[in-house]
Formats: sequence, C-alpha cells, structure tokens
Amino acid sequence: ERQQARAAEARAAGPIRFERSIKEGQSSNSFARASKLAVAEVEEEEDEYEYETDDTYQAPEPAARNGKKESNASKKRQQAERHLDEMQLLAKEEQAARRHRIAMRLLRLLVVGFVIDARREQDPKPAAREGKPKKKGGKAASWEAPSMSIGQVREKCNVYGGPLLMLLFTCALFGARIAGEDFSPDTKNDEVNLFEVLGVPHDASVLDVRKAYKHLALSWHPDKNPGCEACATRFAKISQAYEVLNNPEKRKAYEARRAPEGSLESMASVDLTADDFEARVARSNDVWYVQVYDPTDGLCQHFHALWEDVAHRHEDVARFGRIDLVKHRRVVSLLPQRVGMVPLVFRFARGHEPVIFQSAYSSEDRGSAPFARFVQDNFPEVRRIGAAAELRSWWDAGADRQRILLASPAGGFGRRTAELMQALRLAHMWHEFFDFAVADAKLASDALGSSLPPGALQTPGAWAVVARAQGGAGGRAEVKEAAQLRDLSGAMQELISRSIGHEAPHATLRNYQQLCGALGMRTFCLFLVDNSVARVPVALEELGSSRTSFLQEAAELRSEDEEATEEPFHIQPIRVTTSSSRLPWLPVAPGASFKALWAAADKAPSFVLELETRRVAPVKTASFRELYQQIAYDDLKFRELPEGLSLARSLPDPEVTLGRELLHGLATLQGSLLAFLLAAAAIAVVPELSLPAVGAVTAVAASLIAGAWPLACRRCIAIVWCGISPGRFECLVGG
Repeated sequence: ERQQARAAEARAAGPIRFERSIKEGQSSNSFARASKLAVAEVEEEEDEYEYETDDTYQAPEPAARNGKKESNASKKRQQAERHLDEMQLLAKEEQAARRHRIAMRLLRLLVVGFVIDARREQDPKPAAREGKPKKKGGKAASWEAPSMSIGQVREKCNVYGGPLLMLLFTCALFGARIAGEDFSPDTKNDEVNLFEVLGVPHDASVLDVRKAYKHLALSWHPDKNPGCEACATRFAKISQAYEVLNNPEKRKAYEARRAPEGSLESMASVDLTADDFEARVARSNDVWYVQVYDPTDGLCQHFHALWEDVAHRHEDVARFGRIDLVKHRRVVSLLPQRVGMVPLVFRFARGHEPVIFQSAYSSEDRGSAPFARFVQDNFPEVRRIGAAAELRSWWDAGADRQRILLASPAGGFGRRTAELMQALRLAHMWHEFFDFAVADAKLASDALGSSLPPGALQTPGAWAVVARAQGGAGGRAEVKEAAQLRDLSGAMQELISRSIGHEAPHATLRNYQQLCGALGMRTFCLFLVDNSVARVPVALEELGSSRTSFLQEAAELRSEDEEATEEPFHIQPIRVTTSSSRLPWLPVAPGASFKALWAAADKAPSFVLELETRRVAPVKTASFRELYQQIAYDDLKFRELPEGLSLARSLPDPEVTLGRELLHGLATLQGSLLAFLLAAAAIAVVPELSLPAVGAVTAVAASLIAGAWPLACRRCIAIVWCGISPGRFECLVGG
C-alpha cells in the first residue's frame, strides 16, 4: 500500500513540478524527458508489484487471460496517448516560454524591456509565502542573501544588456562616422604652384613659358568664354604665373621664397596627409615615389638635396610626394611596411608591389646616383616582343581591347632616358584601356606588313606608334611617326586621344581625371547616364560626325580670315550606370554625391562637364550631331557646380573595400538603425539556439547578405574570377 501511494504521488507530482518550472521559465527538453522516464518506471514497478503480491491470484482460462491481456494493452495504450498529449502540451508551453524569453530579451535590448522590469519592481509585493520565517513581533524575518548562480548572472545580463549595448553601439557609430569622414578625395592645397598653373617643368626656359602662356590664354580668355566666372579666375591665375615666371628676377625671388635656404620645403614634390594619401596615391594611375622623413633628423636633412635633384630631373616621368613623420604620423598606418629608419622611399605603381629604397651613406658614394638608379630601375616596364610569330599573335588576339605598339630603331630601348621613361609612363597610365608592347621597327614591319599603311616603319632611325584599327585586326593600322625620341610621348598622346575618343569607357574614381583633363587639350566630358548598349555606338557615330564637320568649318574660317584663331577642344564620352552590378567585370553605381551632380544638370540623360572650370550643361537634344558646334558657339548653357560638391565622391569606385563601405553605411541614420535592429535580433535569438543551429543561421545570413549587397557579391565572385584570370586590370588594381 505504501508503494502504491508513492507511485500515485509520483504520477501527480511530475506534471505539477514541470508546470511550475514552465511558469518560472526554467523548463527544458531534458527535464521533460527525465520526468517522463521517472513516471514510466514508477508505473512499471506498480504493475510488477500487483502481479507478484496478489495471493488470491488464480490462473484464468485461456480466453479470460486473452481478454485481460487486451484490457491491459488498451489501458497502456490509453495511458501512452494521455502522456503523449501531455508532452505535446508541455512542448508547446516550452516553445511559448522560449518566444517569451526572446521577446523580453529583445525588448530589453531596445530599452523598453528595461522600463517594463522597472515598473514591475514598483508594483506591491504579494503576501508572505507559506513557510516563510517570521521575525519576533509578527514581522517576517529577513532572508540571507543567496550566492548568485549562473542563471541569476544570465538574468542580470538580460536585464542590463540593452542599455550597455546601446552605449557601445553609439560609440561604434561615432567611430564609424569619424572613419567615414577621413577619406577626402577633393582635399585642396591653398598654396599655388605657378609652374603647375602653366603646365611647365621647374627648369622650363623663358620660351617654353611663353608658348605655354599663349596656348592657355587662347583657351581661357574671358572674351572666348563669356559668362564663365571660373574661366576668368583661371585666366587670372595664368596671367599671374606668366608675369612671375617670364621675369628672371621675379622668378628667382619666387623660387627662393618657396624654398628658403636651410629648410626642408620641397619644390619638386607635394606633401601628403592621411586625408589625401588614398586619393592621390592609392587611386592614381601614375607612378609615385613617396618619401617618409623627419625634419629634425640629420640623415633626412642631408638626403633632402638629393631628393630635390632627382625629383626635378624626373618630374615629367613620375609623381613625387613626402610624408612628414612628425606632423602626419597617422598616414604611416596606410603604408605597406612599418617605418623604422628615415628617410625611407616607397615606389607605388598600380598593379605592382611597392618597392622600398633605404638611403645609405658611405665615404665613397654620397651623391644622388643611387636614388636616381632606383627611380629608373624600378619604373614599370612595357612588354617586349622579340619574335615575329609572338608579335602577330599578340596583335590579332583580344578584339575587346585596343592594341598600341611602340616601334623603335635597333637598340632604342637599351638605355633608360627621361624621354623614354615619359613614353613608359603613358603606357602605364593608359593600361586600363590599351594593351602596350615594344618591338623593333624592322620586326614590326615584317610581322604586321599587311596591316600597316604603305611605306610605314620604313624611315631609318625613326620611332613610331602603331595603333590597331577599331574592331580588331582586320583593317589598316594607324601609324604616327616620331623623328626623335623626345617626340615619342607626344605622338603617343595624340594617338591615345584619338583612339579613346572613339570609345565610351565607364568612368571611375581612378580614371576620370585622365579622361576628362589629361588628353593634351581643353577637354569636355560627355556623361551618358544609363545608356543602353545599343545606344552607345549610335552616340559615338553622331559625336564623330559633329567633330568632323566642326573641324571643316574651323578650317574654312581660317582660310577666309587669317586672324581667326579657334582653339581646338575635345569631347570625351564616358558612361555612368546608376545601379551596381554583382559581377566584378561590370560597372558599379556612382558615389553618394552623384545625385547632386546629376541634379545640377537637370537629371538629363546626357550632360557635358568641364572638369577644369567645374561647369556643367545639360544636353537637351536627342542627337549629338551638333554638339561640337553648340559648345564652340555658346549654344550650350553652362552653369557652375554647387559649392562643396565633391566630384570624386560623385563617381564610381569599384576598388572601395567592404570595411570602408560598411563604415559609410553605418554613418547614415538608416544604416545605423538597421544595423542596431539586426544586432538586437541576433543577440535575442542566438542564446536559444544550439551550436549547429547557430552555424547554420550564420551561413544562411552570410549568403543572404552576399546576395542582397552587390559589393559583397562582387568580392566573392572576384575571388574566383581573379583566380582564373589574374591578369585582368580589375584584378591588378584590387577591384
């Protein structure tokens, strides 16, 4: 009887204890399984006891025994179904409790739950529980403070985790906003370099200064550009620079003022900071030599004169910059190597690993020759072809990219001179759009004889630039000869300008300056916004027709009036798409400031931008057959861009990193709110999941982010794509 009583108590106490744990939020599947097993064991013991202790038991007849067996089986089946219903109910209650915990945790993270808990604590407390010890005089005795268990610590974290997370997240957003504002591509230097204004080297003669002034005055004179305030300002700077540099005494005083004796101020290089290093160096198609120096260090003071000498001699070949280790220590974190000893010189070139020059002095060699050799030996090379079959194969391959061949006389590329390095610099700068190669003129004549015009590459000792015909190797090549090596870069620039004018490349932060302002003449950029693939060839044909007719009109005008001077200009079409592609070989969307730039052009599907004067004009006509004439005769109405509008932030940047893009997103109100909600949801749900479930959810979330975020998807695909085609330009620049 006592055993039967204990069995009855166990059956009744199991569900009651489990229900009580559900209400307290402490139940689990493990407890449910343990309770079920305990009840089953008690029932089994009870049945065995009844069978063994029954003295009056008599073996029934076979039919009666079968009936009793069926009755017992039916009874057990009913009990099993009843227990199954109870366990299903308990499982549903457990799921409800889990949802309640998730909701309360989420509300606490949003501070709402913290307010709810505070209000609950202010409610009147229930009456003293039974069995609670009493104080003398009828008052309840005080409980001793129990030691905190793991569950209590977890509960405290749930209660106070929301405010702490809010504080940490606010600090993270503040840091993201600061980091997002570090990248300033349009950082300007208030100091005006008069040599750069006229576009002449520091050792330019008076005749070179006068030629440069005459050329620029024809382009920027206010009478030639009525209504253009930027043109008037530009012309005033040109006149000021000419007035100083054309006068030997004023020029000498200007140079002495810029570089006082005994100082470390540089006339041949620019000062780099953390704000402009990425825009000037990391996003440049030019070759940079960057010196890290300490103005108080004796070796740096000695190296300064050598640096100035080499930089002056190679200013037409590469760009030179300096980083003051004392004033701009933050920029050192952007360098590829930790700076130990100074002076230290880095060579940066797109698609090439940085190279380091550490200045060393000895009693035998204290001149600038070691540094000059470093500049020349580490300048990017151009592919050299020495076999006719290889040259023909290179010439015929790849119809999607233009081919330009530099044909030299025998032994022409043996010695690295400044004139030759200028040609190599152009080849490096325009490698995004052209494939360059170098070959002997006789070898090129033999290998490409059928593709060359009659009589090409036959002048002894002459250099030549050979460009493949548009659309592949089927047509005649275009040849531009240069009698001497110093004329080679000019011939290359002319042929590049003519060839790129027949294309409409996608504008990026890296190439927009050379497309819109480095073609050797006054340049206007024609923006084609979201133009279809079929529309682009039509636009190029219309623009070419306008240029041809305009040049004919200018020639006729000069034949009728010898004093007529119509300065030539160039219109370069470029494309911009307002949506990003998830494929790394397709364009990305422009920057955040493009909406303001496009609004200044009345949201026209095509508009003209003059980068030098920061003027923009919408193109109202559907055809471009009169565009050159509209610009020349002031039929196209230009307007000034808004103050503070960053052109660099308006253009696409396919090389931007995920981290920087994420910081820019967190710096916005929408991005910060979305990130906070996602973080709060993850913190509320993850504690309720098992470790395998957390891994699966993380993988699914990463896949969804990669699919929904175009930049992340581009990076994932680029890893595979660049592994297959590592020589692509997008892979070389890290895009």
